[in-house]
Amino acid sequence: MFRNTFQSGFISILYASGSYPLQLWDIHLEDDGQMRLIKDTSDGDGDDANLDESNNVSGPVIEMKCSNLSQNYIICPFKLESSPERSSLGITLPILYLTLYMPERTKQQQQQQMNHFSVEVTILDDKQTTRRFRCSTFQSTTSVKADICTFPLRLTQRPRRLIREQLLLYPFEHDNPHQSNEQEDDCEPCWNRVCIPLAEYTHKAYGTKLLETKHIQIHGRHFHLNRVYFAEKQVSEDELPQELRLFQ
Repeated sequence: MFRNTFQSGFISILYASGSYPLQLWDIHLEDDGQMRLIKDTSDGDGDDANLDESNNVSGPVIEMKCSNLSQNYIICPFKLESSPERSSLGITLPILYLTLYMPERTKQQQQQQMNHFSVEVTILDDKQTTRRFRCSTFQSTTSVKADICTFPLRLTQRPRRLIREQLLLYPFEHDNPHQSNEQEDDCEPCWNRVCIPLAEYTHKAYGTKLLETKHIQIHGRHFHLNRVYFAEKQVSEDELPQELRLFQ
């Protein structure tokens, strides 16, 4: 798809505010699976919540909901009906970024079914071998096999409120007399910019060189997605072009 395209800087393959956000993707929904464009409400409890606009994404985001994690997903690139196999993205840029948000679930919902997310990337290396990298919130350890490397994905959360102890600077963590596990629980979901250094992981896991990314497949029980893009190097949010920043 992009193999014959000059590649440098950034290549975006999903942008929720675009005219056709999922133009390059196939959508696979079964049973109760749902996908739609919504306004970002990550700072509120719903459509009627009082939102802090400075912490919300400008424009719509893609929301996916389902109960069957394995059977509901989006995959890029789309497969042509006339082709027996899915074509390759052919993207050679070494870094993959996703900006996503996983809404908070009630204790009852968590007891019934944990909210999980995973992204699987299929690549081709310089030994002409197809490999897969899968990171997920349900994976607790890293595992490297001949055809797939799996590793955990840990998403950042933010404090629900700023308390006095968080204003004080202690030389070391254990010197804080107010530090407790309760503070860790007093957090809420926030937007994450997930970085997957594909070239680095290919070398570390298999001792080979990344040639190109072939496919990307995303699963999740309930998540919001704003952007999926590739970069030629790791960059901070402030170094991104304005059109790629999460909060504009």
